[in-house]
Amino acid sequence: MAAVLIMAAALLLSFFDFSFSGKSGGHITLPGEDTPDVGVDMEEYISNLEMLQSVKIDRSNIKKLIGAMQRPERYHLAASTTIYYSGGQSTTAAECYVSGGRSRTMVFGPDGVVERHLLLSGEDVYIWKAGASTYYTGRAGSFTSDDLIYVPTYEKILELEDDEILSADFSLYNEVYCIVVEAMDSRSGCRCLYYISVEEGLLVGAQRFEGEILVYALSAEVLAFPEQEDDLFTLPAGTSIPAGTV
Repeated sequence: MAAVLIMAAALLLSFFDFSFSGKSGGHITLPGEDTPDVGVDMEEYISNLEMLQSVKIDRSNIKKLIGAMQRPERYHLAASTTIYYSGGQSTTAAECYVSGGRSRTMVFGPDGVVERHLLLSGEDVYIWKAGASTYYTGRAGSFTSDDLIYVPTYEKILELEDDEILSADFSLYNEVYCIVVEAMDSRSGCRCLYYISVEEGLLVGAQRFEGEILVYALSAEVLAFPEQEDDLFTLPAGTSIPAGTV
């Protein structure tokens, strides 16, 4: 029963679309054609931004670069995914808060009102409908906070074979300075584009194509994290969920 409910939640969340307005990453000097290739060691840098200002990237070193990037310990992400199919499309929005090894995801309905809540902490997942006083709880298994809002993690690029990576470069995506990686998923046969924020180190966009046909699109915006987070990780009954390991 637990596995069925978690799978149902995953299928529901797989029909998200996260429309957002771009957030400027600030004015930075990106590497140019004359920037020499350098070794990537995050310990030499204070931030992703500082590291990437010193590096020229291409398909030969992109996995090493992504492997060295850091992700914020806590963040607030608004995301929208669209699934395109013959004769139509399905779009859903969600917001996700991640902090202290916990994630809280709110799934919105077509009217923009929250329909469902999902909270993940350690190996436990909690799911409840908006306004409900009870909730389902079970083992999260291999779920992560990214899975809960159907965001493909850019770390998965590290699992690609070298010949599956078609290109890598810097690009401006929705006014955010990004690394853009183009890859071919040999398992699905889809061509994939990933947009990773240079400043935030988070995935802010993705597309999947079957041939020239767009079948999936993700847009995400990194928002300010609230100063007080206790209420974010509280169940309907008022129980606060302690920090775990996502």
